[in-house]
Amino acid sequence: MKTSSIKIFALCAIAVCVNIVLGTFIAYIRIPFLYLDVIGTIFIAANFKMPYGIMTAICTSLLISIVSGPLFLPFVFVSIAIAIVTNLMARNGFGYKKALLTGLLVTLIGSLVSAPIRLIMFGGLSNSITNFLILSLKASGQKMITAAYWGAFADSIVDKTLSCLLVAWLMQLPLFQKHLQTIGN
Repeated sequence: MKTSSIKIFALCAIAVCVNIVLGTFIAYIRIPFLYLDVIGTIFIAANFKMPYGIMTAICTSLLISIVSGPLFLPFVFVSIAIAIVTNLMARNGFGYKKALLTGLLVTLIGSLVSAPIRLIMFGGLSNSITNFLILSLKASGQKMITAAYWGAFADSIVDKTLSCLLVAWLMQLPLFQKHLQTIGN
């Protein structure tokens, strides 16, 4: 195994830890619409080949499911979708404009993946303030899958966009640029 592969695997492990620590911390202090539980996945997917981003997403979901319970495991598909979209968007760089667009796309596509999971597992509801939106949409005559989609979208838009922008900012820092160039793809 090449040295660069070992370094990338080490960064993936660090990214998994960042996902879990930040996600747990933000959940503990209960900041609405902020999770930061995929920022490590976004970082890996934006800087390295797609399999590394997907691996980071899967490892994060598996570890969270072991620690917090199996209800989180089906959401691995959301994390994989985030890794794929981010990697495709970052193919020719990942500046602030592209990060903003990636945040929007990740939210749109991630919500498409998340809504059916929410519907099957939790009746379309979530454990957040967006339940008000979901129930309002349902009461207005929308199908529950549509309400669950917009609830997932509202839950994610700030978090995923901010996560992408933070990754773009980190990638601009000279220290990160120096280390990323030494690792390569």
